[in-house]
Amino acid sequence: MLGWLFSFDFAFVALAVLVGAYWLYSKLGGSTPARKITPGPFKDKKVPEGVYDVAIVGAGPSGATMAYYAVKGGAKVLLLEKKEFPRDKHCGDAVCKTAIEILIDMNIYDKLIKENKAHVADSGGLVSPGGISYIGRSHEELGAIPAAIAVKRTDLDEAIARRAQEVGADLRENHNVKGATFDDKEGVWTVTLEDSDKTFKARVLVCADGATSKLAMDLGLVKGHPTGSCSRAFVEGGTHNLKADGVVFYNPGLLPGYAALFKHPNDELNYCCYIIPGNPKVTNADLAYWHEYLITKDPHVSRALGKNAKLERMKGGSLRLGGEPVSSDRHLLIIGDAAGMIDPLTGEGIHHAMDGGRIAADVLLEARREGNYSADAMLVYHERWMAAFGFDFQWSMRICQFLYRFPIFIDAATLAVARKGDKFMAKWAEVMTGRVPKSHLFRPEFMIVIGYEFVRLFIKRYIKRDTTVPVPKNDI
Repeated sequence: MLGWLFSFDFAFVALAVLVGAYWLYSKLGGSTPARKITPGPFKDKKVPEGVYDVAIVGAGPSGATMAYYAVKGGAKVLLLEKKEFPRDKHCGDAVCKTAIEILIDMNIYDKLIKENKAHVADSGGLVSPGGISYIGRSHEELGAIPAAIAVKRTDLDEAIARRAQEVGADLRENHNVKGATFDDKEGVWTVTLEDSDKTFKARVLVCADGATSKLAMDLGLVKGHPTGSCSRAFVEGGTHNLKADGVVFYNPGLLPGYAALFKHPNDELNYCCYIIPGNPKVTNADLAYWHEYLITKDPHVSRALGKNAKLERMKGGSLRLGGEPVSSDRHLLIIGDAAGMIDPLTGEGIHHAMDGGRIAADVLLEARREGNYSADAMLVYHERWMAAFGFDFQWSMRICQFLYRFPIFIDAATLAVARKGDKFMAKWAEVMTGRVPKSHLFRPEFMIVIGYEFVRLFIKRYIKRDTTVPVPKNDI
C-alpha cells in the first residue's frame, strides 16, 4: 500500500512539473530583438593602413563561418589558427540541419558529399533508459536537406576555413595567439603571438578559440572552466554490428549524459560518450570510466558494437555548456564554444557555433557601416544570438534536471515516437537538434502523446509491477 502511494506521489509530482512547464512555455520564449546599432565615432572613417576590420582567433566552424560572411560583406578579415590544417577536434562529428543549410549556402555541402567525406543520416533513433528503442527513417519526412550528416572535424573544419580563404579571408595557420591589447585612443587591437615577434592590428577582436578559450579568459570576460566533456573513438568499418546511421543511448546511470554512435562514410563509426552536468554521481573525471563501461557493460551499446569491433584509443574534449552571460565588449566578440554555444541537453554545438558565427558577421558588418564598436553596439550581437537560440539553453538545463530525476519520461517519449512513427520522430528530432525551441516539448502535440504513454507506462510498472520492455527492440 505504501509503495503504491509513493508511486502515486511520484506520478503526481512529475505531472505537476509538466503542467508548470507548459505554463512557463506560454509565458516565456525567444524573440528577435529590434535593436540596431546606431552611428558612432568611426562612421565614414576608413580603417588605418595595415589594420584589419576584424581579427578572428580560431579557425574552427564558428570563426571560419564568421570570416566567410564578413568577407562576403566587404570586411577585411584576418583568421588566425594555431595549428595547420587538416587538424583534429574531438567531438561527436555530427552536423545538424541548421549547419547543413549554412554549408549549402557556402557551397561546401555538395563537395563534402561528392568527396565521400560526409555520410547522410537517414535511419536513426534512440534507446531509452528502460531499454525501449525506436529506429526510424527521416528522408521522406525532411526532404532534400537531411536532419544530420556525419563528417569528421578534420574534414569539416578545413573545408570551412579554406572556403573563407577562397573568398578573401587572410588565413594564417600555425599562428598561436599569445594575447591582445586594446588602444582606446585609436580604437585598435594589437594581437601578439607565441614564439614570434609578429603582431597584427584590427578594429575588432573575435575570440573563437574553443571551450577553454584562453584569450577570452585572459581578457576577463569568460570565467570558470567548461562544465561538460565528451569522449570519442572511431570504430573501423566492417568490424561492428550497427545497421542504423545514428543511435543515441540513454544509460540510466549516466543521465543526463548519454552515448551515441554515428555512421561515417565507408561504414566507419564515431562512438562518443557525453558527460552532462546534473548527476552528482557522474563528473568529468569519470569520462574514461563511462566510455569503457558502456562498451562492455551496456547491453545496447555493446550489442551495436559487437565483439569484433576495432576501436581507436579514446580521445576527449571539454564542453562549455549553456551560453556565457557575457560574449561581447567594446570592439570585441566571443563566438562558438568560447561563448558556451553548446546545448546542455544534447552536447551539440557545431550548428550553434556556425549560426553564431553568421550572426557575429552580420553585427560586425552593421557596426562597420555605422562606425560604432562601443560596448553597447557589440551587445547587439549577444542579444541576437541569445534570441536566436541561446534562450533555449535555459530550457535544456531544466529538462536535464527533470530527466535525471524522472527517466521514465524518456521511456514514455520513446514509446510515443514508436507509436506515432517517423513523422513524429522528425518533429522530435527538430526539437532535439535545436531547429525549434525545447519549450515546444510542452506543446499539446507533444505533451498529450507523451503524457498518454507516461500514464500507460506508470500503471504497467508501478501498479501492475510489470517490468518487461513494452515494445520489441528495433534492429539497431
